[in-house]
Amino acid sequence: MWARVAEFMLGCWMLCSPFIFRGVHRADAPTLWDFSAGLLIITFALLSFWERTRFAHIGTLLLSIVMVLGPRIALAPHVPPAGENFMMVGLLLLMFAMVPSQASQPPRAWRTALHKREHT
Repeated sequence: MWARVAEFMLGCWMLCSPFIFRGVHRADAPTLWDFSAGLLIITFALLSFWERTRFAHIGTLLLSIVMVLGPRIALAPHVPPAGENFMMVGLLLLMFAMVPSQASQPPRAWRTALHKREHT
């Protein structure tokens, strides 16, 4: 679950970004993008902790692709620092979203087989 914790922290960073990159350097990067992306990232990370929605981090994967490509397309030819921040967080999320939620444990089938073998 360490990847989901890192995603949660990056979501918090996105919520703080409008206050860090305020003023002239924001150019056309709306604050709404940062807040909505941050809330979605946090939501997907928290949903991944619940067994029924353990694959919610796939939503983060799709969101991160939009975060990387969106500013490049919308703010071309020059991407302001706030847009670059948006893209870099998207790249980090792209790496973390590929890590399974239970990456530090053996696969579920192995755990089940081991549990059965211990009880026989």
